[in-house]
Amino acid sequence: MRMTRMIKGWGLGALLAVAACGPTEGDTLLSISDFDYMPNNLQVEPGQTVRVRNLDTAAHSATSSPSSADLSPGPVGNVGFDTGEFVMDEREFTVPEDAAPGTIVTFYCTVHRDYRHGVGKLVVR
Repeated sequence: MRMTRMIKGWGLGALLAVAACGPTEGDTLLSISDFDYMPNNLQVEPGQTVRVRNLDTAAHSATSSPSSADLSPGPVGNVGFDTGEFVMDEREFTVPEDAAPGTIVTFYCTVHRDYRHGVGKLVVR
């Protein structure tokens, strides 16, 4: 019984340690929580790394779409990304160094694929 409590305590401690980790210098953090992206208007620089953290127990993704009207995967210019589906974990992608300032990329979850479950916008500064 005591060993079980210790193991559960270590598991909780490890989860809290991962959740407390913030982006490293130069990175931007995009969180998924309650089936929504935070922030849903993400401002990035060319060459910047975006860390995507899913805090939900449901699978989600962050996937670029060339159109906000038709949510389908693809790039806008040379800015495209797809984290793939993941649960309570973290993925990352890097905005191309030569991404044009002013590029606006819609992103969405390929699992839920609708506006009720969060759609965001990435803007290259």
